Amino acid sequence: MDIETIPHPIVQSLVRLIRAEDRSGAFDADSDEELLSPFIVTKAEKREMPMFGDPDPDILARVEKFYGAVAIELEQRTGRAVVPMLNIHHEGWGRVLLIAGRLVAVKAHVRELHRFGFETVAQLVEKAEKLVVEGVTSIETYPAVADA
Repeated sequence: MDIETIPHPIVQSLVRLIRAEDRSGAFDADSDEELLSPFIVTKAEKREMPMFGDPDPDILARVEKFYGAVAIELEQRTGRAVVPMLNIHHEGWGRVLLIAGRLVAVKAHVRELHRFGFETVAQLVEKAEKLVVEGVTSIETYPAVADA
């Protein structure tokens, strides 16, 4: 995985977010690729992951960071503050909302969080870009609500 081959703003936002939330400096020596590696999960790895029990706190943190990076990109493209809101059930399913003002710009149902991840960085970017486009469209359609 080479981050330079995918200079997408989503990837850069995700890496910045991970580094910003590293209060202890544990990730200072890690490369961007190493920081993104937990987000890359092959199909074989997903099959080996158990579906029972509570999702691991590290997985929940990755979900939060992914949608946080999407919110950052939405802010960059629209100039409006966007806040992610996650409601995750302990069994690994739930809902994610990205809110701008009083507008729910993006709503996403998540399931099988035990297996959260993407096969490649390109798939991560593709999924994030789809969510960003949905959010930008919503905000452009209802700017007064997003400004409220």
